[in-house]
Amino acid sequence: MLITKIICGKKLKNQLYIDGQFYCNLDAETLILNGLKEGQEIDPDRLEKIVFDSSFRKAKEKAFYILERRDHSKFELMSKLKKDFDENIALSVSEKMVDLGLISDESFAEKYAKELLFSKCYSKNRAKIELLKKGINKDIAEMVLDKFDIDTEENIRKLIEKKI
Repeated sequence: MLITKIICGKKLKNQLYIDGQFYCNLDAETLILNGLKEGQEIDPDRLEKIVFDSSFRKAKEKAFYILERRDHSKFELMSKLKKDFDENIALSVSEKMVDLGLISDESFAEKYAKELLFSKCYSKNRAKIELLKKGINKDIAEMVLDKFDIDTEENIRKLIEKKI
């Protein structure tokens, strides 16, 4: 396989042409780190790894951007990343965020459960359903909800007051 052309584009997107055909977009950092140049022969396996690395880097940047706004569960982050990236990339980046300590399903579940129970006055069953929708493991959801002691009558009273 021969790199026939590299066109620098906007937002650090560089178009890579292999054997005269557009192959993919790569970020500038990936091009530089791998020393890719026009007229260079490249092994298909190496090219596949380079494309994966570039996608991983882009997905990691997007994950940082997503997590900057609020906490997410691993499942939630993966779902958002899968809109723009391959499932393997989304899974790899989500696991990387867990390894870096930026995502913790337990921590997310505790904060979210607290909001659901005390701000939105949800019952424990309803809060558990909402946690499960966010991809929280059933055991983690139950463990987190057991930490909170809520007054059901008081929550019902608050909900009625909101409605009236």
